[in-house]
Amino acid sequence: MTDGHGGEGPAVSEALDCVVTSFGGDSRGGQRQMAEAVADTLAGGGHLIVQAGTGTGKSMGYLIPAALYAVEHEQAIVIATATLALQKQLIDHDLPLMVKALDPVLKRPVTFAVLKGRNNYVCLQKLHGAVPEDESAALFSTPKSALGEQVVTVRAWAEHTSTGDRDEYPDEIDPRVWRSISVGRRECIGETKCSFGQECFTAKRRLIAQESDIIVTNHAMLAIDALEGVPVLPEHAGVVIDEGHELVDRATSAVTGELFVAMVDKAISRSRKLLEAQSIELLQRASDGLDDCLRLTAASLAGPTRLDPIGRDLVLSLTLIRDACANAMTALNAEKDKDTDALAARQQARGALEEVHDAAGALLTAGKGDVVWLDPAENRAAVLKIAPLSVAGLLREALFSKTPVVMTSATLTVGGGFDALVTSLGLADQNVTTMDVGSPFDHAAQGILYVAADLPAPGRDGVAMEALDELAELIEAAGGRTLALFSSWRGVERAADFLRVRLDTKATPLLVQRKGDAVGALVQKFAADPASVLLGTVSLWQGVDVPGNACICVVIDRIPFPRPDDPLMAARQRAVDEAGGSGFSSIAVPKAGLLLAQGAGRLIRGMEDKGVVAVLDSRLATAGYGRALRASLPPFWYTTDRAKVVGALERLRDEAPGSG
Repeated sequence: MTDGHGGEGPAVSEALDCVVTSFGGDSRGGQRQMAEAVADTLAGGGHLIVQAGTGTGKSMGYLIPAALYAVEHEQAIVIATATLALQKQLIDHDLPLMVKALDPVLKRPVTFAVLKGRNNYVCLQKLHGAVPEDESAALFSTPKSALGEQVVTVRAWAEHTSTGDRDEYPDEIDPRVWRSISVGRRECIGETKCSFGQECFTAKRRLIAQESDIIVTNHAMLAIDALEGVPVLPEHAGVVIDEGHELVDRATSAVTGELFVAMVDKAISRSRKLLEAQSIELLQRASDGLDDCLRLTAASLAGPTRLDPIGRDLVLSLTLIRDACANAMTALNAEKDKDTDALAARQQARGALEEVHDAAGALLTAGKGDVVWLDPAENRAAVLKIAPLSVAGLLREALFSKTPVVMTSATLTVGGGFDALVTSLGLADQNVTTMDVGSPFDHAAQGILYVAADLPAPGRDGVAMEALDELAELIEAAGGRTLALFSSWRGVERAADFLRVRLDTKATPLLVQRKGDAVGALVQKFAADPASVLLGTVSLWQGVDVPGNACICVVIDRIPFPRPDDPLMAARQRAVDEAGGSGFSSIAVPKAGLLLAQGAGRLIRGMEDKGVVAVLDSRLATAGYGRALRASLPPFWYTTDRAKVVGALERLRDEAPGSG
């Protein structure tokens, strides 16, 4: 066993006992196995991929060995999460608890900090300086509107916040309002040139992080630091990636470029007072040409479509955009400003132009390793996008070759194995240890996996009427207490319309997720009313934690395969097919398996929880790939017998406190 302290500090097992005892917890074999493996990885190199089921206590399983290593070796460890919820849990709860518990046994206290991207913090120069016209016109022209009122409220908060952290604002903030008081990386003039450099929230957070043992950040920041070569993280000796099933998608998002006409118009607006008329006219002609070209191309498309090749007209349009931006940037760079407001205005214009220039350049130089597509964006302006066909090589070279990496999640295996994940990370030939430390829950005794094998397979028209009828039957049997997860917004809306007619919504309140809804508030309402039903998609598949009798039934409408009109996923599948493999088996099935496991994981959240995961997609029982997908789920008791499931739900309903 590795203690990570050269014998001078406590062993990992001793430290784990110390922390667990401090909050009256129980020792868990999986947690101990994980903690020792993390310590060995940080001390000995190589990489570790560890699946730790819900209830294992995985955060302490990596935080404790990370803290021991950092204190003993005086080298920081980075912890990267995918979601804000987990980030907040680590910073507000887990780390303070661990630091306090370990204080008596370490040579000094463990220090930690959270580090987010620059655009997550208030920019004091932008708050107190002149607001650019393109933002002020939209925000301040109607001060009595809801948007105008939010401007006043948010700016009042920004004047008094001690951290400048957007996530500490107690309510949602309209993106336009936030942009009026924040800057991105390209827009910042730098602390040394800014009159507010000494008070800069971002600079302060960076300084704190540089002195900390543990730095909590997100996947996007990790990807920017590694893949884009932008040093946003302090020096560190190792990386722990929690919610690791999200890394490939988050890394892909971080390096996906996009270009649309509004981006060019913003650059023109910010540059108008700083450039000569000739440069502005050149930019405007290029913008108009791009607008015409995108409209014409998008008119014939039914949805997002790969452009291979991108076409002569679009090449010409992109070339004009790139060259017009290059000309404008050269003119801007020739001028020198001493006044901070003027310097900031010029930098914001330069940043906007640079963003457009680089996007156009990337699209023009796209190679075989890139996927370019046009999203006609129904009811909105069309968007050109570019992403790498694979991020495996990028991750291997830029992240995994630098330091030891630990990746963990409750759901990492597909078909019971790690092969799909290891391949997607580019680590098939690397020194990687994989392990599944299981879960303290007895899934076979606590839960049932029911597949509605007699329903028709889902089609393009969405959720079948027979499936909706079965959903209603399950909800009635459970007395509410149901989380229904859908693979599309259309599925949510169709189910909501049906259930409003079929159910007594006074006795069984329907909570329906809408685009843009704050998920936290919905989940709180669901947990507070056991008779309620929560319908949703996307964000509700992960992170929802409702233990107890408020959720005894999780219904999944269909296997969440990637959308067939997703150009990037389709291109990745085709590339595997052309190489002699099966794109469906290598790309679509693993993707669906991980998301299916995440959805099913919403059911059993505590030792006393019991219930049913019901999948209304007969293919999970009948298709050849169904067995591999079922093996990706927790080991529930499996059945296709509807009567047994309805009976089980009715018994759980009747046993619940306050029922009948």
